[in-house]
Amino acid sequence: VPTSPSNRDYEAGFTVAMMLKDLLLAREAAGEVDANTPLGAQATDMYAAFAAGGNEGLDFSAIFKMIEAR
Repeated sequence: VPTSPSNRDYEAGFTVAMMLKDLLLAREAAGEVDANTPLGAQATDMYAAFAAGGNEGLDFSAIFKMIEAR
């Protein structure tokens, strides 16, 4: 698809920074009701690491680059 992030060098639509913000909000909400969310925690950790690598302005789908490199 010509307009997909991968065809636009992962130019941001919904950024890594926005995804991380939402994941952190979800983690906070889960903590308020003592919900265990191991997949959410893992996703948060992965997005935090990806953002810390200077990728916070990329489209959230660019995280595949980090996953693929593993």
